[in-house]
Amino acid sequence: RAEEILNHMIENDEYVKPNLHTYTSVIEAHANSGASGAALKAENVCQRMANLYNEGDLDVQPTTRSFNAVINAWGKSNEKNAAQKAEDCLDWMEQLYESGNDKVKPNTFNYNSVISAWAKSGQLGAAERAEEILGRMEALYQAGDNDVKPNTISYNTCIDAWAKSGVEGSEQKAEELLHQMEQLYESGENVDAKPNTRSYNSVINAYAKSRVDDAAKKAEDLLNKMEEMYNAGTYDIKPDAISFATVINAWARSYSFGKADRVLNIFRRMVQLYKDGNKSVRPNVVLFNGVLNACAFTIGEPADQRRAVEIANLMLKELELSPFGKPDQVTYGTYLKVCQNQMPECDTRHRLVDVVFKKCAKDGQVGNLVLSQMKSVLSESDYEKIVGKPMEESISLDDLPQEWSCNVVEGKRRRRHLH
Repeated sequence: RAEEILNHMIENDEYVKPNLHTYTSVIEAHANSGASGAALKAENVCQRMANLYNEGDLDVQPTTRSFNAVINAWGKSNEKNAAQKAEDCLDWMEQLYESGNDKVKPNTFNYNSVISAWAKSGQLGAAERAEEILGRMEALYQAGDNDVKPNTISYNTCIDAWAKSGVEGSEQKAEELLHQMEQLYESGENVDAKPNTRSYNSVINAYAKSRVDDAAKKAEDLLNKMEEMYNAGTYDIKPDAISFATVINAWARSYSFGKADRVLNIFRRMVQLYKDGNKSVRPNVVLFNGVLNACAFTIGEPADQRRAVEIANLMLKELELSPFGKPDQVTYGTYLKVCQNQMPECDTRHRLVDVVFKKCAKDGQVGNLVLSQMKSVLSESDYEKIVGKPMEESISLDDLPQEWSCNVVEGKRRRRHLH
């Protein structure tokens, strides 16, 4: 609609000639629309501006703001090669600036937008490309260009790119960038690169996703460092619920013995911090589910398995009574996985699964995860007795009583709900 108005103005420019603000508003309208093809449309409008300016229309000289809207549009886009398109726009800005157009001088915000586009892209090599852009910023800043001074966002986004990359050694790359931030800030060389909670959380996440042997310990060491720094007065590095949840997840994914007790202790520390006044570590259902997940994948002797079941029972009961949330389908699905992995097949397990499923159904939390786990933990005959459908029959939630799944929240809706 915005571009239609622009075109109408162009056709009638004898009366209302479009100017810089008109074109930039159209670019931003495309960038903010989220529509398919919006980024390309935004870039095309910017190209029209550049062409008109080159033809002598000084009223539509592109500016940094015009280009930044285009870069943001590509950064938000899910289209193939969107990150490369964002970087191409940055290169275009640099070329125009070097040719004499000082209105399009790239700044920190522009570079950060391109780093973010690469971090979000999920492409092979995205983390390397993000760090290359950061390297360009550092070189320009060291050469005296203060307009492209890397800041906390620049480094955090690169760390996040490495955490998401999944490539071997990504956790080391992420931690190296964190150490670089610490050195730059402490030396006074770049106080705008001061690490914060997100910096540490992103490195913890990199370790949680890695498969190195000591990943969980490294993640917990970083959490301990955050607590020490915060207690010493560095209030920008305040452990939050994400910090604790990610460390618990790191231990749950590990092959360490005794991890169920380990995550229980971490959870207890978190609850105590919350009681002591740190409201940013308020527990939620995700944390409870993380402890259950560690129980589900506990390894070791029968005694370790029995302890995992004890902790799982404790977590489920505490969650049912807690002010921090109520069990959801992930809670019940993960608890069923605990039963499958940590209990021998016997009448006790069968009775427990029966009780848990009925509680799950009463809470309206029978989702696809729960149904899948029921098939794994039960025999065909027991499954049919409890669920009321043959195991071999492909069923959806619509085939079950509506009240069984009335409170299930799936996918993106679930993430927003939890947030």
